[in-house]
Amino acid sequence: MPNQFCILFHYHEISLKGKNRSWFERQLIKNIKIQLRNLPLLKIELKSARIFCYGIDVSRWDEYSDRISKIMGIKHATLMEKNICTLDEMEKTAINQMKDIDFQSFRVTTKRQWKEFSFTSHQVNEKVGEKIKNTLNKSVKLKTPDINLLLEIVDGHYYMGHKRALSHGGLPLGTSEHAISMISSGIDSPVASFQMLKRGVSLSYVHFHSVPATNRQSISNVKEIVKILSKYQIKSQLHMVPLLQIQQKIMAESPNKLWVLLFRRAMVKISSIIAEKINAPGLVTGESIGQVASQTLSNIRATSDAADRPIYRPLCGMNKEEIVNLAQEIGTYELSIEPHEDCCSFFVPNHPETKANIDKVIDIESNINLSELIDKALDETTLSLVHCSDYLKKEALELIGTND
Repeated sequence: MPNQFCILFHYHEISLKGKNRSWFERQLIKNIKIQLRNLPLLKIELKSARIFCYGIDVSRWDEYSDRISKIMGIKHATLMEKNICTLDEMEKTAINQMKDIDFQSFRVTTKRQWKEFSFTSHQVNEKVGEKIKNTLNKSVKLKTPDINLLLEIVDGHYYMGHKRALSHGGLPLGTSEHAISMISSGIDSPVASFQMLKRGVSLSYVHFHSVPATNRQSISNVKEIVKILSKYQIKSQLHMVPLLQIQQKIMAESPNKLWVLLFRRAMVKISSIIAEKINAPGLVTGESIGQVASQTLSNIRATSDAADRPIYRPLCGMNKEEIVNLAQEIGTYELSIEPHEDCCSFFVPNHPETKANIDKVIDIESNINLSELIDKALDETTLSLVHCSDYLKKEALELIGTND
C-alpha cells in the first residue's frame, strides 16, 4: 500500500458523551465539511474515536490549518501519512518526513489503539527515535523539542506526521440549541459570544445603536466583529435595533441615576421578543460582575427581571485582563478598542445607581409608556447576514434562518 496523506482529527468533550456520542460526532463531521468547503477533500471517516479526512492537498496545509482552528469541538488535527503497520515502514516514513527539515532536537510520541501490533508505544518511540537519531545525527529532547513526531497506530495502519493545528475544544457548534447575543462593539460581548459558541450554542446577534445622536462607527465595528465570529459559525444573523427614541423618553421621565438600568431593561425586552420570533431559548450578554456600575449583583438582578427567558453571562467570573487576552486571541480586540460611541455609555450619568431597588425600578418604569416605542424599534430593526469570507457565503445563505 502506498503512503496516503490525510488529516487526523481528535475531538474534545465528545469523548465524555455516552449513548448519544454518535449524534455529536455526526454534527462535528458536518461542521468539518462546511469549514473545509472549497478545499480538496474526498472522504471523511470516523474510526476509533478519530476522524480522518482523505483526498487532501498537502501543499495547502496552511489553509486547512487556519480553518481547522475555527472548528468548535476539535482539540487538534494533524497532517498525517498513512501506511500498513510495520516497524520498517514507520522508520522509512520518519526519515523521509524529517530529512529535509531544519531542526536539532526531536521526540517521538506514539499512541497505540491497535493492541495487536507487536510493539508497545514506548518501544515504537525508542526504535523510531533511534533510527532518526543515528540516520540524521539529531538529538532526542523529551521536553520542548524542535520537532515532535506524532505517530498513531489504528486498525492495522500507522499514521505519522508533525504538523498540527490546534483548536478551542468544547462542543460542536449546533449541538446546544440557539441563543441571542446582545453584542456591542466593546471588548466584552464579542468574547462572551465566543465562549457560547465554544459550548456548541449557535448565535444570532442583536446590536442596539443611538444613531443619529451617536455616529455610525459602532455599527461598522459590530459588523466587522460579527464577521470575525462568523469564522466559528457559518450562519450569523445580525439585528440592528434603533434605541434612541426609547432612550430619550427614559431620560425625560426618570431619574438620571437609573437611565442605564432602564436602557438595559428595554434592550432585554426587545431582545426577548426577537428571541421568541426565532425560537431562541436564551439571551447572552458580556456582563462581568462588578466591572462597571450596571454590573453589580443588584443591578444585574434588576436587568434580568425584564427578560422572559434565561440570560447567560459566560464572563461573569472573569477579570478584565482575562477577557482582553481572549479578545486578542480570537481577533476582536483591535476592533473593539477603535473609537466609537456606544448607545449606553454615551448617555451615562455622573453618578449611576449601583445598588438598584428592583421594586423602585419597576415602579418608575411602569410610569413610562415604552410599549409603542418598543414596537416602533422592532419595526425599524434591520436584519443582515454577515459571513466571514466568500468561500462560505453560499453555505451561509443556504443555512440562514435555520436552527439545525
